[in-house]
Amino acid sequence: MKSLPPLKSLQVFLCAAQSGSFKAAAEQLFVSQAAVSQQIRLLEQHVNCKLFERESKHTRLSAKGELLLPYIEQAFEQINSGIHALSFEPYANSLRITALHSITSLLLIPKIHDFQQQYPQLSIQFSPNNRLDSFNDTDIDIAIRRGLGSYPGLESRKLIDDAIMLVACPRLLPEKNPEPASILDIPLLEDTSSDIEEAVADFCLRYQVKRSRLNARLKTTDAVPIIQNVLAGRGMAFVSKVLAAEHIKNGNLVNVLDYAYITPKTLYLVAPAHHFHWQKIKRFEAWLKALLQNHMNMNTDEC
Repeated sequence: MKSLPPLKSLQVFLCAAQSGSFKAAAEQLFVSQAAVSQQIRLLEQHVNCKLFERESKHTRLSAKGELLLPYIEQAFEQINSGIHALSFEPYANSLRITALHSITSLLLIPKIHDFQQQYPQLSIQFSPNNRLDSFNDTDIDIAIRRGLGSYPGLESRKLIDDAIMLVACPRLLPEKNPEPASILDIPLLEDTSSDIEEAVADFCLRYQVKRSRLNARLKTTDAVPIIQNVLAGRGMAFVSKVLAAEHIKNGNLVNVLDYAYITPKTLYLVAPAHHFHWQKIKRFEAWLKALLQNHMNMNTDEC
């Protein structure tokens, strides 16, 4: 691959081509006209062709120069956009977050006051939904999504490892350390999301239980009503550890059979790469990681 010409010579070429004059380019760049001519000669030597037609009173682009110009214009526009993205943080006092409905309702809203106490100048706006909106069409700053971390055109940063647990209200269990067969009559409140389905299949295989033997009473893709109904004692459910950890720590739920399925899917912060350079995003990422680490650091022996 041929080495690129010096950036300075490309900048001089762009200025001379756009102004239509070596003299005008020299004035814009605060250099001598001779310096402009020298840089153009260096560039022409590098590409081995004439880029300007020099006439007695005028200088104009050659056919090869006309061909090169749009590429150089686009390249410098990209450089300017990158520098602008690093240095410009829109709405620095407003943080707009889109997150899964369950994460928004069960984790972020109950805990966000701590973040706001640390950064009272920030106004927080949530947009709970389960789809990944295009950042080009919205004013969203950051997204929290559950998956494998692959989001084309976007940067993703893993927040924490997760697992799927089987949980229930303590009073529903027939005994403190039940046998698998003794829990099968407890109603199952079933989240039909793909990784939950994987956990159910793993549970059935691990404990040699037929899928039809599970007493399914409610099915939904929304973890919020699942957790609410489990807390109310209406059944047991396979749920994300992220959503259940604090309830287990507080004794409101128990991890039935100490069952856990290690899922490859977990929570990610997702955004265009330059968003992660913004101060408000750096602060939110650090706060959220610390929250989740503390949230997940539960002692199951106490539950």
